[in-house]
Amino acid sequence: MAERRFLGYWYRGIAIAAGVVLAVAALLLTIIATARSILHNAERADAVVKEIVANTAAVWDLAQTNVVAGQLLEGAGAIAGHATAIADALDSPKPPA
Repeated sequence: MAERRFLGYWYRGIAIAAGVVLAVAALLLTIIATARSILHNAERADAVVKEIVANTAAVWDLAQTNVVAGQLLEGAGAIAGHATAIADALDSPKPPA
């Protein structure tokens, strides 16, 4: 094999290897950029989820709210009963002394 032919193959091989390395580097940079984009979107989604949890906390406490409302209703009923008894006592005629 002549030296000139060998050098031609050598330079072509180096050019192909350099092209492959550049292609792999470009793909790797694309993968890194995509991963960073995914991470950024995941962080934004996490922030939105935390806002949703904070804004809907009252919904999850609704069962306790219903229990307290029932207790308030019972207390209001007791107050109404006592107020009626007092009003009846005040309206009834007083016995002669």
